[in-house]
Amino acid sequence: MNWVAVDLGASTIKASVLDKGNNPVRLSYPMGDYTTTLLSSVVVVTEDKKIIMGDYASQLGVSNPNMRVRDWLHSVHKSLIAKAIFETIKQASVRHYNDSNIGIVLLYNNTVDSELKSIAEIVFSEVKTIQAGEVLKRIISPDSNLVLVADFGESAFRVTLQEKTKCLYQNANSTLGFSSFDMLSLIDCDDASSHSSIEIALLGQMMQRIKIMANNGDEVVLPNNISAKGNSLSSSFEQKMTTFLYQCFEECTNALKSSSKSWNDIEEVVFVGGGAHSNIIDTIFEKYMQSHCTLVSYNSKNSGFDAQYARTKCAILMPELKDIGTQRSVRGGNFIG
Repeated sequence: MNWVAVDLGASTIKASVLDKGNNPVRLSYPMGDYTTTLLSSVVVVTEDKKIIMGDYASQLGVSNPNMRVRDWLHSVHKSLIAKAIFETIKQASVRHYNDSNIGIVLLYNNTVDSELKSIAEIVFSEVKTIQAGEVLKRIISPDSNLVLVADFGESAFRVTLQEKTKCLYQNANSTLGFSSFDMLSLIDCDDASSHSSIEIALLGQMMQRIKIMANNGDEVVLPNNISAKGNSLSSSFEQKMTTFLYQCFEECTNALKSSSKSWNDIEEVVFVGGGAHSNIIDTIFEKYMQSHCTLVSYNSKNSGFDAQYARTKCAILMPELKDIGTQRSVRGGNFIG
């Protein structure tokens, strides 16, 4: 049985599969002349109930807002959309494994969404569910006493201090959401005043994709009428990302102080969240520690994970686990995003 582990997010859908070396890698989806590992959760439902996904759905949704579904987990079209999502993931998984015998591992927070699970059972050969907490337990070393979890989420940065089974501290800063990055400030383009609101919205979506590419360390080729301000786009993004990460790490330091702890007490640091996928995060973390904690001989080992990769990396290597959690139907469920 070949497995795909899936995180059904509110903004993006992430999945991992195993490569030929049995290592977890992100599943790729073809989008015309390029591929992406982040499938947008924004979908369009046409009048004849056809589900459109991907970048085209985002573009179509700008000019046809009445057809755009933002929170599909609570939409009246939830079942139709879920089936389309699962079929897209199944097709991409079949292409990856060159085999149609695909099982799926669904990740969730507290309660299994029975409706989604039943739809997945129609599409996939086998379905297993696993709780996010169970995954985190396996990401964190069992012999670690005090762990700091830094969650670089789209809407907020969250810090959790976990001492064995006890949560010492937890806080979310909504001003440090990774989605707050304004890529438009890093580029020059045609006079925006000459563009319609739809064109501006589409430009914003293109900047979001450029942000993902720059964050991954991929080469970014801008359209002919757009150029980066000052230095190269990657350098400008790195400068901005560095500032952002330093602010996040300051939140971690403040969390330690609030709990009467120091970096010297931390035995493990776990990075999760979309922003943690940055190719420079480990380097910036080391620079922060050197410049802000010079008097602290910290013991921490950094498990630098992108949230989706961390969860699916663990989940996809645990398909032998039986279903866990409550098996009652809950509208919308509580899948992690």
